[in-house]
Amino acid sequence: MKQLLFSFLLFSYLLGLQSCNNNGTASIGNREGDTITTTASLLSIVEYDEFTIVTIQDPWNKGAVMGRYILVPDNTDLPDNLPQGIVIKTPVSSSLVYSSVHAGAINELGAIDRISAICDAQYYKLPKITAGLKSGKVIDVGASMSPSIERIIDHEPQIILTSPFQNAGHGAIEQLGIPIVECADYMESSPLGRAEWIKLLGRLYGKAQVADSIYNVVELRYNSLRDSALQCKDRPTVISEMVTDGVWYLPGGRSYMAQIFYDAAASYPWADDTSTGSLQLDFASVYDRAHDADFWFIKTFNNDMTLANLQEDYPLHARMSAFSNGGVYACNTAKTTFFEDFPFHPELLLRDFINIIHPGVLSDTTINYYRQVK
Repeated sequence: MKQLLFSFLLFSYLLGLQSCNNNGTASIGNREGDTITTTASLLSIVEYDEFTIVTIQDPWNKGAVMGRYILVPDNTDLPDNLPQGIVIKTPVSSSLVYSSVHAGAINELGAIDRISAICDAQYYKLPKITAGLKSGKVIDVGASMSPSIERIIDHEPQIILTSPFQNAGHGAIEQLGIPIVECADYMESSPLGRAEWIKLLGRLYGKAQVADSIYNVVELRYNSLRDSALQCKDRPTVISEMVTDGVWYLPGGRSYMAQIFYDAAASYPWADDTSTGSLQLDFASVYDRAHDADFWFIKTFNNDMTLANLQEDYPLHARMSAFSNGGVYACNTAKTTFFEDFPFHPELLLRDFINIIHPGVLSDTTINYYRQVK
């Protein structure tokens, strides 16, 4: 017991010594490290000579840590006096991935062969994943909300990549002793902050330089597009999604999606909201504030939406101004690579929005995801 208490106090002391200065370095004890992340608010990566410390903040409890991971190269012995955290030997050779969002980024890193199990197989369109499912090289462990514990145990992945939810644990998988990496990227408040999480994936899968290069290009392109759009004097109003089972889910005013709207030189009716997650409103609340929105962006799954469909789903949809002025645009996520692309490539979505909201501003008029609903 005394030894445990001493270890805890020592760790607390070392955390107090850990600091960052203006040149991007950090220290813990007598070790000096380089701080890698700059934009993400929930993710911190500090690289030391012998290991890398990854810290993930709790999006719902300011100042609280949701997960701390110590990444150690698998070709070295564990260093002495490691700081407290979940040790993961890297590069990871096998992993269970809950979301196609992260699978898309891992594919871009060139590490798709390290995904050996997935959840929610019906949402994956990556050829190597679908082929792996057929050959048995990739295991389907079932729905992400209730995965098969037996299949996970049989498969024995080295790590599990999953997305946390407020006031919710991960159930029985927490008892398996497999490191669970809390991918809270979707709770970032800026598009580039979320995109920077590819640096974590890069370090897990031994593709750090590739990940850093990808992010640097994304950042450059995103900022260039944003600067072009912000020269526009007018700011049309936009809303997104639609009523589903009586609830209209909208991006919070401090969410990365709200930020993309702003960077596309659009006005978002809930810009004064302070939440980074989703708002759950009824139709009346949305109509009261945004019935005259110029553009309406909706994501569907395997549904080539028409205006008639939109009205059939909920008759009052037809009262929105965008319904009658040609401003409704839909993205069929079953037929596009929206979820595989945009979380780590927000510049692609930003370009779509700019070309729809402010046609003619960009020389590249490509629209990848959204199509006008007629």
